Amino acid sequence: MLFSLILVCGLAAVSNAQTNPDKQEKKAVQEKDDDGEDEEISSEDRKRVKISAEQARKTALGRVSGTIVEEELEKENGRIVYSIEIRDQDKKNFDVEVDAITGEIVNVEEEDEDDEDGDNGTDNK
Repeated sequence: MLFSLILVCGLAAVSNAQTNPDKQEKKAVQEKDDDGEDEEISSEDRKRVKISAEQARKTALGRVSGTIVEEELEKENGRIVYSIEIRDQDKKNFDVEVDAITGEIVNVEEEDEDDEDGDNGTDNK
């Protein structure tokens, strides 16, 4: 009888251990979401925007001279920003992030040709 009880408890522990990988996988997915990647912008977020795209462009071009190649409104780490990609006269691309509420420049990065996100460690705030 004791042996049966130990066997049943052992099987329950093994069964529980087999379900834990799902929890591990969910945790890994959650960590991916928290790694600084873009988040979806809600309608409430859009209502909070105080700076126009034109104002953000002028601010970004004030920091990096050149031609705007691409721009988008995005949410990163809970902060709503205009991400403005600028190509300078030396054909280098820079990603300038302007806070969409305050108008403050929050990040400037020179993009690496091999790195689409510009996340190459050259962070110049």
